[in-house]
Amino acid sequence: MKLSMMIVACVSGSLLIGCQSNQISDSIGSAGSLIKGVTISKEDLVASSRLSAKEMDKEAKVASASSKYTKRLKRLTKKLHEYDGQKLNYKVYLSDEINAFAMPDGTVRVYSGLMDIMNDDELLAVIGHEIGHVAHEHSLKQYRKQYLTNAARLGISAGGGKGAAVAGAFGDLGEAYLNAQFSQADELDADVYGVHLLKKIHRNPYAAADAQKKLKKLSSSDHSVFSSHPASDTRIKRAIKAADEVSGK
Repeated sequence: MKLSMMIVACVSGSLLIGCQSNQISDSIGSAGSLIKGVTISKEDLVASSRLSAKEMDKEAKVASASSKYTKRLKRLTKKLHEYDGQKLNYKVYLSDEINAFAMPDGTVRVYSGLMDIMNDDELLAVIGHEIGHVAHEHSLKQYRKQYLTNAARLGISAGGGKGAAVAGAFGDLGEAYLNAQFSQADELDADVYGVHLLKKIHRNPYAAADAQKKLKKLSSSDHSVFSSHPASDTRIKRAIKAADEVSGK
């Protein structure tokens, strides 16, 4: 059965009746992002990614407002809650994992393990890289792929009439997105974006290359930023070239 036929079957009739969350119902029902299939709108995907981020936050150990990690991230991103036309929100996941990610809705999550090994400018370079994926809609493209892959299952979960089941499906979707890999071209574009961000906020643009060098040394690590952000000499050289360009060298 084709995916589009499966989706239509899942959302026919009163499938969404009984869902406990209006927000969830609105996101996967109504003119049905599930029915739309490949024509699913950007707005639908952004709304869906927001739900995925919400569920991921519930599963993670989020640093409190009084945490040294939260205070540091808040200080560094005080000028980055709206950048390049994108509204952004930040939290720290307390984990030794060396990672960071951004969702199509502007959710940015940074792991404490990454913060432990980066100085301020290097950390901002990584955050700028993740914002770049959002700005260039790389994140949207990857999320769309995962959404369509899981669309029928999401519809079936909704049909179960339990909001918790639907919420769990969005959490699983978020995890699938997190494990997806961007193309090398996307990574290079995001690297350059991060360099330009550093320059615009009056930080060291060469910190992007420095961050890449640190990540390269740790490239044998598992379940980390390296699963989708492979460190390479090509990326380091490109980051240095971009820093030279914005510095007028």
